[in-house]
Amino acid sequence: MEARLTEAPDNHDPHVGYTDDPGSTAVPTSQVLLHAVRGDSERVTVAQIVDALDSRSFGLAVLLFSLPSVVPMPPGVPTVVGIILLIVSVQMVFGREELWLPGILSRRSFPRKALVGAFEGLAPKLAWLERLMKPRMLYMTGKLGTIIVGAVVLIMAVVLILPLPPGGNFPPALACTVLALGLVQRDGIVILLGILGSVIALAAASYVTILFIRSAPDLWNWLGSTLGFAQ
Repeated sequence: MEARLTEAPDNHDPHVGYTDDPGSTAVPTSQVLLHAVRGDSERVTVAQIVDALDSRSFGLAVLLFSLPSVVPMPPGVPTVVGIILLIVSVQMVFGREELWLPGILSRRSFPRKALVGAFEGLAPKLAWLERLMKPRMLYMTGKLGTIIVGAVVLIMAVVLILPLPPGGNFPPALACTVLALGLVQRDGIVILLGILGSVIALAAASYVTILFIRSAPDLWNWLGSTLGFAQ
């Protein structure tokens, strides 16, 4: 099975009231995300999530798959969403108009309860941010801007895939979230903030990783002395 997501038209107002159609451009972004993950089954597949985003932009796909790494999630989720973000970002860089995901990823599932809980907690914050954003510096949200955002998300996705120590996934995921919000809301200033945040995130992830590597021998020695197997 292949999942496809069609790029949405640019001339929409993201602040119009919610409807039951998850593909409608009248639905606020925060509500579309909730609609995409809610359901009755215990698990939700990537294909089901993408289908709920039909006719929405690549920016919304980046936003949805960035958020699970912003909040605590079960082990393995950041790696899976990082791979998905990598595939999405490559297609953005090459200017593809429809999102394609391989069947092996489309069939991958997540615990629905964990996703719904995460998105319900984030929805009010996203709704508040949406009210602050407005279309400006539109050249940053056009084709060239989308390519730039895709390139930055690609770098952040690679970082997310790496086996980072606890807390290392948060900075790049947050940077992707800001970039995606800027793209969805057509706010070039937010995209610039996201690019700046990506630079900071890369530095932060590198620092956390180096700090973890340097402290690993001391941590191992402490565990050895505590558990009684130190040499």
